[in-house]
Amino acid sequence: MDITMPKWGMTMQEGVLLQWLVAVGDHVTEGQAVATVETEKVDAEIEAPASGLVAELLVDAGESVDVGTAIARLS
Repeated sequence: MDITMPKWGMTMQEGVLLQWLVAVGDHVTEGQAVATVETEKVDAEIEAPASGLVAELLVDAGESVDVGTAIARLS
């Protein structure tokens, strides 16, 4: 299952992934914060959509990411 960059406002097009709060191999539970993101209006946390193992981080901290883009993968 992919974790994607959410859209938190009607005008949001992208966000900057500030920091990963998990690492590959970590077990996460649904709703757990996995990363912090900066948008034009707010800093927020991305939550895991389901429980699982972090299999892959697809984006490096500091990168700008378009809404809907996969940023990590859970197995």
